[in-house]
Amino acid sequence: MKLIHIILAMSGFLLFITTGCGGAEKTNKNDAGDSVSLIQITKQQFEAEGMKIGEATMQHFEDEVKCNGYITAPANGMAQISAPLSGILKSINCSNGEFVRKGQTLCMITGNELMMLQLDFAETSAKLKRLKSDYDRSKALYDEKIGAEKDFIAFESDYKSMRSKYQSLKLRLDHLKLDGSKIEAGEPYAAYAVTSPLNGYITSLNMVLGQFTEQQKSIVEIVDVNQLQLQLLIFENDVNKLKSGQTVKFSSLGEPAIVHAANIITIGKTINPESRTIQCIAKIENEDGNDLINGSYVEATIRVAHKEAMALPNEAILKSGNDHFIFVVVKQNAQTYYLRREKVTIGQVSKNITEIAGVKDLTKVLIKGVYNLPGE
Repeated sequence: MKLIHIILAMSGFLLFITTGCGGAEKTNKNDAGDSVSLIQITKQQFEAEGMKIGEATMQHFEDEVKCNGYITAPANGMAQISAPLSGILKSINCSNGEFVRKGQTLCMITGNELMMLQLDFAETSAKLKRLKSDYDRSKALYDEKIGAEKDFIAFESDYKSMRSKYQSLKLRLDHLKLDGSKIEAGEPYAAYAVTSPLNGYITSLNMVLGQFTEQQKSIVEIVDVNQLQLQLLIFENDVNKLKSGQTVKFSSLGEPAIVHAANIITIGKTINPESRTIQCIAKIENEDGNDLINGSYVEATIRVAHKEAMALPNEAILKSGNDHFIFVVVKQNAQTYYLRREKVTIGQVSKNITEIAGVKDLTKVLIKGVYNLPGE
């Protein structure tokens, strides 16, 4: 019995030694005798995991600020048009969404105010001619020391007062694009035209035929789409990265696949207390504006910096906790690949690539299939 126990004990010890040595060969075996532990990957495992060997390349990285905003027109790129004189809409010569040119007639307006203005102008013109004659005669008498000074001053005062009124009324007629000489000749206008002050598209039409419109009421809105710009809302912690001239890429929600370009032209100086954002304006470049809509919401990125750096595909980097690792191919033979796990410092991440810092040898790196390798 003692002999049997001894034989069983020796067999268990030998089994333990054999098992332990076999496991060490899989993870710590180093045919070259290196002191650094290498990870061994068989050729069969390499192919089954879809692994691939590559090298780091020089890549272009951009530091970007993401923001939202709106397409809007500047103050001189849109017009809110109202009637210069209250009156009734006699005709409408445009429609919503139509492109109009500067000076084009939008509608015709008639009414009592127009008639009274022309009558006042005609009467003032007649009075001015009479006062001018009286003034000239009084001045001639005064210059010859015949007329009294007080009479001359009275005629001069009446004449200049009437001339000022005449000029004021004439300016109002000029604003309406009505010919004063025609009115003076007894040929008044039945209506006046409201014209467009700029080239653009009609975005709002607030009038119907026969409607009475007040002076302060907007009847037409026109936007020059070629002057549209971006109004961007930048969070305050990103504002110090911005400067005039930086490139903006943006797209609208209606057409997210179409990317447009713009340049920063102004940076706001006041923070919105509710959103904690600052308003910036960007000029849209090289656009005819026909596919842009005033007031539409946009998503944008601003390129604030760029640099060249060595980088690897994102698939080549294994994250473990707060650390990042790559696997450098030390050597290989017909059956086995020997890899060294190396801790790296990453920099910027752009799309499918990541900047790698602090590693000199990046010529032979596992760039695909690293996720099944040990991170510790």
